[in-house]
This record gives sequence, C-alpha cells and structure tokens, in this order.
Amino acid sequence: MVADHNETVHLSRIITYLMREGLLTGEMLEAAREAGCTEDPKLVNWVIDRNPQLEIRLLQAIGRLMGIELFDPEQYHLTEDLGRLFSVDFASDWHMVPVLVTKDVVRVAVCGLPDTTAFIKLEADLQEEVVPLLATRSDYETAMRLIYHRDAAFGQVLDDLHEQEKSTGEVELVNKFEEENITVNAADEAPVIRLVNTILTEGVRQGASDVHISPEKTEILVRYRREGLLRKPTKVPKNLGPALASRIKIMGNMDISVTRMPQDGRFTVIVHGREINVRVSTLPTTYGENIVMRLLDVSSQRIYDLPSLGMNASDFAIIQEAAAKPHGMILSTGPTGSGKSTSLYSILQMINRPEINIITLEDPVEYRMAGIRQVELNVRAGMTFASGLRAILRQDPDVVMVGEIRDRETAAIAVQAALTGHMVLSTLHTNDAVSAISRLNDLGIENFLVASVLQCAFAQRLVRTICPHCRERYKPSPVLLRKFGLPEDGEYWHGTGCPHCGGTGYVGRMAVFEIFPMRPAYKEAVTEGVSIQRLYRTALEDGLHTMEQDIAEKVLAGKTTLEEAARVTMV
Repeated sequence: MVADHNETVHLSRIITYLMREGLLTGEMLEAAREAGCTEDPKLVNWVIDRNPQLEIRLLQAIGRLMGIELFDPEQYHLTEDLGRLFSVDFASDWHMVPVLVTKDVVRVAVCGLPDTTAFIKLEADLQEEVVPLLATRSDYETAMRLIYHRDAAFGQVLDDLHEQEKSTGEVELVNKFEEENITVNAADEAPVIRLVNTILTEGVRQGASDVHISPEKTEILVRYRREGLLRKPTKVPKNLGPALASRIKIMGNMDISVTRMPQDGRFTVIVHGREINVRVSTLPTTYGENIVMRLLDVSSQRIYDLPSLGMNASDFAIIQEAAAKPHGMILSTGPTGSGKSTSLYSILQMINRPEINIITLEDPVEYRMAGIRQVELNVRAGMTFASGLRAILRQDPDVVMVGEIRDRETAAIAVQAALTGHMVLSTLHTNDAVSAISRLNDLGIENFLVASVLQCAFAQRLVRTICPHCRERYKPSPVLLRKFGLPEDGEYWHGTGCPHCGGTGYVGRMAVFEIFPMRPAYKEAVTEGVSIQRLYRTALEDGLHTMEQDIAEKVLAGKTTLEEAARVTMV
C-alpha cells in the first residue's frame, strides 16, 4: 500500500503541497538539501527535528495528501504480544511499531513519513498487507515503551555506539568536566556521553525519582523508579559498562580508578531548561558496578497543601492546630520515599508569613521556597545536621525544619530548641505515628521531654491513583475486602492499562495518613512510661483515624485499588 503511494506521489508533489500549506519555506528546503536530505522521509524528519511545533500540522497535511490516517494510541490496545511481529531493532531502525493485527492486515505506526523500502521488506516477510499510520514522535515513543519496553531515544544512541565500535574498536570518553552545571544535550557528539545524557533526559521526562543502572551477566539493565516502583528495563550492551560508569563518576566528581569500593557523588544537570540535582551511589557487585542516581528537580515549583496531597479535613485540622503553636515539635514519620519532606514543605507553606523567620536544614534542598532560608548539608565541609542546627539557632529563627533526626546529638538539639520557644519540624523513620515516641527514646530523649515538646506526629505512605483514562469497575479479592473491612457489594474501580499510564493502570500518587496528636491524657501516659502498644490502644479507643482506615476510605471513593492498599500497608 505504501509503495503505491510513493510511486504516484513524488517528492516535488509533497514539497509543493507543504509549501502551499505554509508548512515548508524555501529557506527550509534549501537548508534541508544542504544537509543531504533530498528524499521525502529524510526531508520531513529534518523539518520536524528543527521545527517540532510543526509536527502535528505536517503529519496532518501529509496524511491528507497521501490518504494515510494519523495514529492515536488511545484507540489501540498495545501489548507485548505485538512485538513478536518484528524485532525491536527493525522497529528502531525504521521508526515503526506494530499496533494492530487483523485478518491479513497489519497496522503499523510510523514516526515521520513512511519509507517504501521498509514496507516492501515487511510485507515480504509477513506475507500480509501492511497499512501505515502517521505517528508523532511522542506517540511512537509511547508505543515503543509499551510493546518493546524500550525508549526510542536509546535505540538511536545504541546504534551510533555500535557503528563507532565497528569503525574504531573503542569508545572515546571525555575524562574531564570543568563546569559545575552540566547542560544535557542528547545530540552530543560522543556516543557514551549521549547515552548517559539520554538516560538522564528520559528519567526527567518520565518523572522518575531514581535511575538504576544494574549490570547482569550478559547485559546492563537501565530501570526507572516511577510512582514508587521500578519499571521494566531498557537493555544496554554489557561492554559499555566501564565507560558508562566512568562517565557518571566524572560527572559526580568521583574517582574513576576505584571500582572495588562504594562511592558517593553529586552533580547538577540542566535538562530542557530544568535544573536537576543528581545524587550518585556506586556499589561493586559480581558483574560490575551498580549505579543508582536520585533525581531531584530543584527548579520545580510544586509546593502542595496537605488536603491536595490526600489528608482529610479532620486530620488537617489537627495539623493546623499544632502548627499554630509558637513552639514544640511536629514529626513526620514513614519509610524512605513516602513523601515525608513534601508534607513538611506543605506545613511550611501554610505558616509562611513575613513576620516569621523560617530556616530549613536539608540533605539536599528538594524544593525552593520564597521567603524561607534554606541551608543544604555539606558533610565534607563539616556541616552536619547537628552542627548546622546549632548555627541556625543563632540566626533567631521562629520555625526550624530539620530534614531528618538521625542521631542523639541532633535529637537533643532539636528537643532543646523546641523547649526554648521554637517550632521544630522534622522526620523520623518509623512505621506508625505513635512509634515516633519510642524512636525519640531510642535516641536518648527522656519521656518527660517527649511529652513536653511533641505537638503531634503523623505517619504516611504514598499510594498510586487509578488512571482516569482506563478506569473501570471490577470485583476485588474477597480476602482483601475482609482484611480492610470493606463490603463485598461495594463499588470498586481499577485501571486496565493504557498508553496514558504505560499499561500499569495507575497515574500519579496520593498520600494516606495517620495523625497522632499529643493530647493532655497522652502526655501523662508518656511521662509515666506507658508502653507504645498500650498508648496505641488508648488512641484507638479515643477515635484515632488509622492509616488502614484512611486508605480504605480512598478505595471506596474510587481513588485507588485494594491491591495497591495491600501493597503499601503490607496487610
């Protein structure tokens, strides 16, 4: 079918049509020809590369001229099974991906203009008619991820690396980087640098919190943590491991000669105009150095309020009352990656006024907030949580946020600050809100001091929310319904998986909370040394709104699933 189109529609006809539509100028045409782009697919792709804002209009115009429909990923069920029609290398080389198979017809989404050669070969191999659909670059990359679990950007970089290896036998690596800020440019000439830049760019584009580069016996897996879970990996050739690790170490100001000891580093990159702080950790493993990069978008202005994060009205009222006090301590508890810092930022945003001096001590600064003095930890220079907190208390603060209370010294200084007229916000690693008391005890804080300073503690977790594009009713497991005390005849929802959610059924996350206010009766019990178990039972009798109750309410409201509730709360 495509061959017929190209036999009757010549390059001059396409150019004439695009120029008549105002999508191609004489200057563009001359520049494309100077760049060697004289064939219609290359010319169209060249124009799109340099004028991405014209992409959809160009494809619509070409579709009208050639009688080819545009690809809409929402109209197709894209699964791994489609990848069996032809290889990921073929899909990457020719910028096409199979999206639908019917009797004797295969529909493929093509990035840019279809190439006759590829379709002739494909129809000969499949012995079926191949029908093209014009796809934008974004929609093509979506299909590649869903079907082949491969980012299209990686394909081109790996192809370039393969070609360079065939011609030179080695990969050239830049061994010095002098600038503090590194601008990521996917078109960098050195392929290994391009590969690292592509890994970072994809991580930022996908909204990943972490990038894992994990060496296996025969390959290297690149995985992104999104919404709390690692996604299916992109595979990189094993022989690139040392060069890949060296490039990342150079960026992180680490020692490239040390491969048998763990190392930590950090650097800043600019990706699409966004400033991204990257914390790097390397760990020697059986098959090579495992690398994890934590991505923090410091240019983001995403400051939330607690209700929008998922806190209900009654719990929010408790936080508001505690935050309004002139002194004391508010503690956010939970495991790593549960959103504790974001919740503390939300409290700071709530109380931030010109007449209040707020200073934070963080590792690192995750969000930048106007009107607040933010200090970043620098252990190498001697700025620890303890020493930094001492210095901050000499700056006449009203409110102090300490990123984390990790040791006895920091805990003692924080408690002393709360006792002497400061409001202190911080985080602890505990499983529930009440356990914040026992954790402070473990750090050497006596019960009477805990009772005196603690205004409230709250525990939280993050749950994935159901994708609104593929949301539908379903019947959860009766076992899970019983564990959460939910009725079997209730209305429950889940996501079936679509291009918008990457086939997971979830888009975005929200928090679930458990708030423990230090009421007068609890202060007395803590001072007397009542066990945490007994204190928790007393709080339940007084109407403590537990995390399990909070998440069950969100399931009934159709915001998340029972399976997600069980995963997060480990019921």
